[in-house]
Amino acid sequence: MKIRINQITKKYAGDIVIDALNFEILKGSKIAIVGENGVGKSTLLKIIAGLETIESGDVIVPKEMRVQYMQQIFPTYTGGVRAYLSSQFKELHQLSEKLVQLSDAMSTEADVEKLLIQYGKVQSQFESQGGYEFENNVDRICKGLGIFQHLDKPYISLSGGEKTRIELAKCLLADAEVLCLDEPTNHLDFEGIAWLEQFCQASAKTIVLVSHDRKFIANVVTSIHEIEDGKLISYMGDYDYYRKEKQERFVRLVDDYKEQQKQIQKLQLAIRRYRQWGNESDNEDFYKKAKMLERRLEKIQRVPKPVELRNRLDITLDASIRSGEEVIIANDLSVGYDKPISSENSFRVKWQDRFAIVGKNGSGKSTLIKTLLGELPPLAGTVVIGPSVKVGYLPQQIMFPNQKERILQYVMHTCVLSEETARRYLVKFGFYQEDTYKPLHYLSGGERVRLKLLEILLSDVNLLILDEPTNHLDITSCEIIEQLVSEYQGTLVVVSHDRYFLESINARQYQLNVKATDSQ
Repeated sequence: MKIRINQITKKYAGDIVIDALNFEILKGSKIAIVGENGVGKSTLLKIIAGLETIESGDVIVPKEMRVQYMQQIFPTYTGGVRAYLSSQFKELHQLSEKLVQLSDAMSTEADVEKLLIQYGKVQSQFESQGGYEFENNVDRICKGLGIFQHLDKPYISLSGGEKTRIELAKCLLADAEVLCLDEPTNHLDFEGIAWLEQFCQASAKTIVLVSHDRKFIANVVTSIHEIEDGKLISYMGDYDYYRKEKQERFVRLVDDYKEQQKQIQKLQLAIRRYRQWGNESDNEDFYKKAKMLERRLEKIQRVPKPVELRNRLDITLDASIRSGEEVIIANDLSVGYDKPISSENSFRVKWQDRFAIVGKNGSGKSTLIKTLLGELPPLAGTVVIGPSVKVGYLPQQIMFPNQKERILQYVMHTCVLSEETARRYLVKFGFYQEDTYKPLHYLSGGERVRLKLLEILLSDVNLLILDEPTNHLDITSCEIIEQLVSEYQGTLVVVSHDRYFLESINARQYQLNVKATDSQ
């Protein structure tokens, strides 16, 4: 039993996003759809789930294969979280609501005996349909995703990140054979991601996911399918196989392209010579041979020029002004606003350290960063920044003062550079000729991070503080940021839940101390 996708084409505003794509999803498989931001990964996921129409082709889903999609748009639901999670099971939800109503009635009405009989009947129905087992699953999944404490809250009162985790829980609870998960690790901490990995590994369900979390992909999926120029390229192996095979495929494409170009040039040269000889000798046979070669040239199915793999940059990032050996010293540091979120933190960061601050969601990681930057005073304890330390800060949300300004203009005036020098640095950071004229509001997440890093590093900082630098980036962008950070010669302090990123930069991890009363 499998889902078959035959020659599907999808357009947005007249532009082809997915072009004559073929794909098969076998029952029980665990697959990842990857590609640069904007290539149609989420669109393909919605097509599989039946939530997007297509211009042509077929999506064949067996009747017995129910597909559940992890919603990214939050409903205006006014009830509680537990009721929201059970609302997809209408009969169970109605029975659960009836039990609550009868329980409330027994505390206010006189005819308790009659109500008890009704309650017993409804309870029996609820139990026979797996109601209590479902409630146990709700508790188990919500504990795993770190949202158990929100079950009795109104859905509408939750933050965007909390609602995202609720939508993930709803998808995992669904009575479906196929789960379509769109960036499921967003807003999860290390413990939540580890739990989700175990859930996916143990599940007999078919799982199709879009994710930029390379460690999650490596631990969960058995095949990776990349969208490139509207087509799907399948790699039937794990993440290590995908990386190796993608590089080898690129080399093969370059070789094929070069070989065909040689053949084309030979034919073009022969055509020119036959025409020249025909002109010089007025011989019709030479013209006929030229025509024959032209027809052969027209019939050649051209190998497209391979798009250069731009996930490696030719750059070394020096910290031109060395700081002292002691960069940050924290003693019994407590951070927060009205009351501590994280307390009794003691650590030292030395010159050229790679220091990662890790912890659960809500444990105060970003609050600690604000304290290190001097934006928030410590609630207790001390933090000392070395006297010769010059800090560069990359926030989670990167905004530019004038969103209409173009990349080249921005770098020239912000970094005080000539056009020639600005272009030279932009190329080093992966911004080529055609990119430099883009207005800033058109930049992708990865482009924003690269441009901000360029600005920061040209200001001669020797301590780089990064808050979730790979969040919401595609895999190629993550690899570029990874290289930039890895080659930085100064001191690095980073907040990140990207395990692959932290391993690749060889970061020393510091677990924040959290006050039990304030942790999430």
